[in-house]
Amino acid sequence: MILQETRIMIKHLAGNGVAKTKIAEQFGISRQTVYNHLNRTEPFPKPRPKRPSKLDPFKSYIRGRLESFDLPATTLLGEVREKGYGGGITTLRDYVRGYKKEICRRITERFETVPGEQAQIDWGECGTITVGGEKRKLYCFVLVLGYSRMMFARFTTSTKTATLLSCLQDALRTLGVPREILVDNMKQAVEEHDPRSGSVRWNKQFLDFAEHFGFLPLASPPYWPRVKGKVERGVGYIKHSFLEGRSFTDISDLNHQLEAWLDGVANVRIHGTTGERPAVRYDRDEEQALRAAAAVPAYDTRPVEVRQAHTDCHISYRGVRYSIHPRAAGRTVRVRPEGEEVGSAFSVYLAGELVARHKIAPKGTPYVTLPEHAEAIREITRGDGTGEEKAALADRSRRGKQPKFEQREREEEAAATLEILRRSAPEVEERSLAIFDEGFDTHQPAPLGGDLLEVA
Repeated sequence: MILQETRIMIKHLAGNGVAKTKIAEQFGISRQTVYNHLNRTEPFPKPRPKRPSKLDPFKSYIRGRLESFDLPATTLLGEVREKGYGGGITTLRDYVRGYKKEICRRITERFETVPGEQAQIDWGECGTITVGGEKRKLYCFVLVLGYSRMMFARFTTSTKTATLLSCLQDALRTLGVPREILVDNMKQAVEEHDPRSGSVRWNKQFLDFAEHFGFLPLASPPYWPRVKGKVERGVGYIKHSFLEGRSFTDISDLNHQLEAWLDGVANVRIHGTTGERPAVRYDRDEEQALRAAAAVPAYDTRPVEVRQAHTDCHISYRGVRYSIHPRAAGRTVRVRPEGEEVGSAFSVYLAGELVARHKIAPKGTPYVTLPEHAEAIREITRGDGTGEEKAALADRSRRGKQPKFEQREREEEAAATLEILRRSAPEVEERSLAIFDEGFDTHQPAPLGGDLLEVA
């Protein structure tokens, strides 16, 4: 039953032009009930005393479960019935629905921030795109400033940590650094989040990045997507208002169009929640509350991959052979790519020294040899190089050959082998040679061609 105070609030809201549908949603009643109370003239009846519910003994348990997990009423029904609940699911569902609204209200108030306080980031999956003749998943990185709702976004074909940090660094350099950044429990930032204790184990590189730029990382509570509703709505807005029906040639063209759309449409529209243009709120209230990222040294977001350089002065990277300077031939080098798409640049280092810089070529491309590397190789092979360079290259070229060798047993092992052979051989009686001499004297051979004589 609606109390008189509620009826007064309904009339007050309606008198201030609030729609009947909004009033009904706010109080959890139907629109017809709103109309009935607006047209009511008779005195308001006294409220009847509230009757106890079968659910009352289990409400504290239900609240505890809902504080940690976004569980449906059907799951909770099985749990409370094991504890003795004898009521139906309708009563339980009504209570769960109301309590979830209360949780969402508290969380929304908790994460509604002042200028410069917080930004929210997230990924959105946007289908597939063809890159270098291959089908790749298309993602959209989105950052939204909590107060002004100013947005930064970029399309990528990867969600790896290096890509995340590269996009986030560009966003901070474009808009500024807030005091804290709220992230979803994405594996690139959060390795583990215990929903009961609230403890978070962060990805080490993401934590290093946060310390480098001086913001506090926050992980949204698991199973509560409404906590990061600002960026969730931003992702959906880009998908349906920008990407739907759009034509583009490649991901670079798509990002150029996205940047123009953010400046000309998204950040200058009247925002549905704030009632103001994000760019206006940003310029007026939030920009000065953010720290300028330009004063912070750039963070190297590129991943590191190890390769063994061949003696022909090339390395193998993503199915293609690329040239390096001859001084790195046969050595271990480190590759640092700046992107994953065909055409993205990557650098090759030998102990911190740059020995090559290429762009990613399509798979199946033959050798990619830079002119300066080819000339350096020719100089060494025809004798123009220094003696040290030629000796080092020749030495590294020999490393790949397998040497021929003979392995011999040590003396003690050889002696042990001979002793084993001696013991396993049959015993032979030792006789004096005089015995054999006597035999030859007694048994004379018969003359050739004569008869055999029998010797008594």
